[in-house]
Amino acid sequence: MNKKIAAVLLIIAALLIVGIPQYESYQNNLLSEHFNESMKNASSTQEKITQTITDFNSKNNTDADTLMSTINNQITPQYSEEALKLNESAMSTDNDTEKKYIDLQIKRVSLESQSLNLTVNSLNAIAQYVRGEKSGQDAQDTMNKVQRDMAKNSEDLNNVYSDIQKLLKENPDLDKKLHDLNLQPQFYGEVSNQQIANNTAANTTANSTQ
Repeated sequence: MNKKIAAVLLIIAALLIVGIPQYESYQNNLLSEHFNESMKNASSTQEKITQTITDFNSKNNTDADTLMSTINNQITPQYSEEALKLNESAMSTDNDTEKKYIDLQIKRVSLESQSLNLTVNSLNAIAQYVRGEKSGQDAQDTMNKVQRDMAKNSEDLNNVYSDIQKLLKENPDLDKKLHDLNLQPQFYGEVSNQQIANNTAANTTANSTQ
Protein backbone atom coordinates (compact mmCIF):
# COMPACT_ATOMS: atom_id res chain seq x y z
CA MET A 1 0.00 0.00 0.00
CA ASN A 2 2.76 2.41 0.91
CA LYS A 3 4.60 1.56 -2.30
CA LYS A 4 1.48 2.33 -4.32
CA ILE A 5 1.04 5.66 -2.58
CA ALA A 6 4.69 6.47 -3.11
CA ALA A 7 4.36 5.63 -6.80
CA VAL A 8 1.30 7.86 -7.15
CA LEU A 9 3.10 10.71 -5.39
CA LEU A 10 6.08 10.31 -7.72
CA ILE A 11 3.77 10.49 -10.75
CA ILE A 12 2.07 13.63 -9.37
CA ALA A 13 5.45 15.21 -8.69
CA ALA A 14 6.61 14.42 -12.21
CA LEU A 15 3.44 15.96 -13.67
CA LEU A 16 3.93 19.09 -11.61
CA ILE A 17 7.55 19.43 -12.70
CA VAL A 18 6.48 19.24 -16.33
CA GLY A 19 3.19 21.10 -15.99
CA ILE A 20 4.15 24.17 -13.96
CA PRO A 21 6.64 25.58 -16.51
CA GLN A 22 4.13 24.94 -19.29
CA TYR A 23 1.40 26.71 -17.34
CA GLU A 24 3.68 29.64 -16.59
CA SER A 25 4.59 29.85 -20.27
CA TYR A 26 0.89 29.80 -21.19
CA GLN A 27 0.16 32.58 -18.70
CA ASN A 28 3.03 34.69 -20.00
CA ASN A 29 1.85 34.26 -23.57
CA LEU A 30 -1.67 35.22 -22.56
CA LEU A 31 -0.45 38.35 -20.78
CA SER A 32 1.66 39.27 -23.81
CA GLU A 33 -1.35 38.91 -26.10
CA HIS A 34 -3.45 41.13 -23.82
CA PHE A 35 -0.63 43.70 -23.69
CA ASN A 36 -0.32 43.78 -27.46
CA GLU A 37 -4.08 44.02 -27.99
CA SER A 38 -4.46 46.85 -25.49
CA MET A 39 -1.58 48.74 -27.09
CA LYS A 40 -3.16 48.40 -30.52
CA ASN A 41 -6.48 49.61 -29.13
CA ALA A 42 -4.77 52.63 -27.56
CA SER A 43 -3.05 53.35 -30.86
CA SER A 44 -6.36 53.13 -32.72
CA THR A 45 -7.83 55.70 -30.35
CA GLN A 46 -4.82 57.96 -30.94
CA GLU A 47 -5.44 57.62 -34.67
CA LYS A 48 -9.02 58.84 -34.14
CA ILE A 49 -7.72 61.85 -32.20
CA THR A 50 -5.28 62.73 -34.97
CA GLN A 51 -8.03 62.41 -37.56
CA THR A 52 -10.42 64.58 -35.54
CA ILE A 53 -7.78 67.31 -35.30
CA THR A 54 -6.90 67.00 -38.98
CA ASP A 55 -10.57 67.23 -39.99
CA PHE A 56 -11.09 70.33 -37.85
CA ASN A 57 -7.96 72.05 -39.14
CA SER A 58 -9.01 71.40 -42.73
CA LYS A 59 -12.26 73.34 -42.36
CA ASN A 60 -12.31 76.77 -43.98
CA ASN A 61 -14.64 78.42 -41.49
CA THR A 62 -14.83 77.56 -37.80
CA ASP A 63 -15.97 79.46 -34.75
CA ALA A 64 -14.97 79.31 -31.10
CA ASP A 65 -18.07 77.38 -30.07
CA THR A 66 -17.31 74.67 -32.62
CA LEU A 67 -13.70 74.53 -31.50
CA MET A 68 -14.59 74.22 -27.82
CA SER A 69 -17.29 71.65 -28.59
CA THR A 70 -14.84 69.58 -30.64
CA ILE A 71 -12.30 69.61 -27.82
CA ASN A 72 -14.74 69.01 -24.96
CA ASN A 73 -17.09 66.51 -26.61
CA GLN A 74 -14.80 64.61 -28.97
CA ILE A 75 -11.09 64.92 -28.31
CA THR A 76 -11.02 65.00 -24.50
CA PRO A 77 -13.16 61.82 -24.20
CA GLN A 78 -10.92 60.17 -26.81
CA TYR A 79 -7.84 60.97 -24.76
CA SER A 80 -9.57 59.49 -21.70
CA GLU A 81 -10.28 56.35 -23.69
CA GLU A 82 -6.65 56.13 -24.81
CA ALA A 83 -5.46 56.44 -21.20
CA LEU A 84 -7.86 53.66 -20.21
CA LYS A 85 -6.47 51.35 -22.88
CA LEU A 86 -2.92 52.13 -21.77
CA ASN A 87 -3.85 51.26 -18.20
CA GLU A 88 -5.17 47.92 -19.46
CA SER A 89 -1.77 47.31 -21.04
CA ALA A 90 -0.07 48.12 -17.75
CA MET A 91 -2.15 45.47 -16.02
CA SER A 92 -1.09 42.93 -18.67
CA THR A 93 2.62 43.03 -17.98
CA ASP A 94 5.01 42.32 -15.13
CA ASN A 95 7.91 43.83 -17.02
CA ASP A 96 9.26 46.95 -15.29
CA THR A 97 10.52 48.46 -18.55
CA GLU A 98 7.14 48.04 -20.21
CA LYS A 99 5.44 49.57 -17.18
CA LYS A 100 7.82 52.56 -17.33
CA TYR A 101 7.08 52.93 -21.04
CA ILE A 102 3.33 52.91 -20.43
CA ASP A 103 3.71 55.48 -17.66
CA LEU A 104 5.42 57.77 -20.16
CA GLN A 105 2.66 57.23 -22.70
CA ILE A 106 -0.03 58.01 -20.12
CA LYS A 107 1.87 61.18 -19.21
CA ARG A 108 2.03 62.12 -22.91
CA VAL A 109 -1.72 61.63 -23.28
CA SER A 110 -2.40 63.73 -20.19
CA LEU A 111 -0.19 66.60 -21.39
CA GLU A 112 -1.62 66.61 -24.91
CA SER A 113 -5.16 66.66 -23.53
CA GLN A 114 -4.21 69.41 -21.09
CA SER A 115 -2.84 71.51 -23.95
CA LEU A 116 -6.21 71.46 -25.69
CA ASN A 117 -8.04 72.24 -22.46
CA LEU A 118 -5.84 75.32 -22.08
CA THR A 119 -7.03 76.41 -25.51
CA VAL A 120 -10.59 76.18 -24.23
CA ASN A 121 -9.65 78.28 -21.20
CA SER A 122 -8.24 81.02 -23.40
CA LEU A 123 -11.35 81.10 -25.60
CA ASN A 124 -13.60 81.19 -22.55
CA ALA A 125 -11.67 84.18 -21.20
CA ILE A 126 -12.20 86.09 -24.45
CA ALA A 127 -15.89 85.22 -24.59
CA GLN A 128 -16.43 86.21 -20.95
CA TYR A 129 -14.75 89.57 -21.59
CA VAL A 130 -16.95 90.25 -24.62
CA ARG A 131 -20.10 89.35 -22.66
CA GLY A 132 -19.05 91.63 -19.82
CA GLU A 133 -18.53 88.76 -17.40
CA LYS A 134 -14.81 89.55 -17.02
CA SER A 135 -13.01 92.87 -16.90
CA GLY A 136 -10.30 93.52 -19.42
CA GLN A 137 -7.66 93.04 -16.73
CA ASP A 138 -9.17 89.76 -15.51
CA ALA A 139 -9.34 88.45 -19.06
CA GLN A 140 -5.74 89.49 -19.68
CA ASP A 141 -4.61 87.85 -16.43
CA THR A 142 -6.31 84.63 -17.49
CA MET A 143 -4.71 84.77 -20.92
CA ASN A 144 -1.28 85.40 -19.40
CA LYS A 145 -1.66 82.39 -17.10
CA VAL A 146 -2.80 80.24 -20.00
CA GLN A 147 0.29 81.26 -21.99
CA ARG A 148 2.58 80.38 -19.07
CA ASP A 149 0.83 77.06 -18.58
CA MET A 150 1.06 76.29 -22.30
CA ALA A 151 4.80 77.02 -22.30
CA LYS A 152 5.32 74.69 -19.31
CA ASN A 153 3.08 72.07 -20.91
CA SER A 154 5.05 72.21 -24.16
CA GLU A 155 8.36 71.83 -22.31
CA ASP A 156 7.08 68.88 -20.29
CA LEU A 157 5.66 67.23 -23.41
CA ASN A 158 8.94 67.57 -25.31
CA ASN A 159 10.72 65.97 -22.35
CA VAL A 160 8.28 63.05 -22.36
CA TYR A 161 8.85 62.45 -26.06
CA SER A 162 12.61 62.51 -25.47
CA ASP A 163 12.25 60.05 -22.59
CA ILE A 164 10.20 57.69 -24.79
CA GLN A 165 12.85 57.79 -27.50
CA LYS A 166 15.63 57.22 -24.97
CA LEU A 167 13.82 54.29 -23.32
CA LEU A 168 13.22 52.54 -26.65
CA LYS A 169 16.81 53.15 -27.77
CA GLU A 170 18.07 51.56 -24.56
CA ASN A 171 15.65 48.61 -24.92
CA PRO A 172 15.77 47.41 -28.54
CA ASP A 173 13.67 44.32 -27.78
CA LEU A 174 10.78 46.48 -26.61
CA ASP A 175 11.35 48.83 -29.54
CA LYS A 176 11.06 45.94 -31.99
CA LYS A 177 8.04 44.51 -30.19
CA LEU A 178 6.21 47.83 -30.46
CA HIS A 179 7.21 48.44 -34.08
CA ASP A 180 5.90 44.99 -34.96
CA LEU A 181 2.50 46.19 -33.74
CA ASN A 182 2.49 49.09 -36.27
CA LEU A 183 1.36 51.69 -33.76
CA GLN A 184 0.90 55.43 -34.25
CA PRO A 185 4.09 57.58 -34.36
CA GLN A 186 3.53 58.92 -30.82
CA PHE A 187 4.11 55.43 -29.46
CA TYR A 188 7.68 55.50 -30.78
CA GLY A 189 8.44 58.94 -29.42
CA GLU A 190 7.98 60.59 -32.82
CA VAL A 191 6.69 64.10 -32.24
CA SER A 192 3.44 64.58 -34.13
CA ASN A 193 1.56 67.82 -34.60
CA GLN A 194 -1.43 67.54 -32.29
CA GLN A 195 -2.22 71.25 -32.31
CA ILE A 196 -5.72 72.23 -33.27
CA ALA A 197 -6.08 75.46 -35.25
CA ASN A 198 -6.90 78.29 -32.84
CA ASN A 199 -7.74 81.09 -35.24
CA THR A 200 -11.20 81.66 -33.84
CA ALA A 201 -10.66 84.65 -31.53
CA ALA A 202 -12.22 87.06 -34.00
CA ASN A 203 -15.20 84.77 -34.47
CA THR A 204 -15.52 84.48 -30.69
CA THR A 205 -15.86 88.24 -30.44
CA ALA A 206 -18.30 88.43 -33.32
CA ASN A 207 -20.50 85.61 -32.13
CA SER A 208 -20.51 86.81 -28.53
CA THR A 209 -21.79 90.24 -29.52
CA GLN A 210 -24.71 88.89 -31.51
